[in-house]
Amino acid sequence: MKIESDLLKISMPQSNRVQDPSKPDGQSSSRASSLTSTNDAVDLGSQAGLAAAAQNAGQEDRANVVQTLRALIQSGQYQVDSSALSAAIVTSAQSGY
Repeated sequence: MKIESDLLKISMPQSNRVQDPSKPDGQSSSRASSLTSTNDAVDLGSQAGLAAAAQNAGQEDRANVVQTLRALIQSGQYQVDSSALSAAIVTSAQSGY
């Protein structure tokens, strides 16, 4: 696959001033001049709660799996699948991990 370098060129604006396109004479409105502020922010509001819930999703299930595996290892009942382990090591090495 070849990426054309011309497609990656991004032109920068000629000015930092924003003009209101509805005014043909080029006079900017107060709204347009307020857009030139350099203080950008993102307000997630209730999205922050959803992000936290997504991070915690499945945490209890993972803890149960770890506890089950720990018990199997301590009791000597856990058997390592050497073929699957070696395949995972090779795949990981090929991926650069």
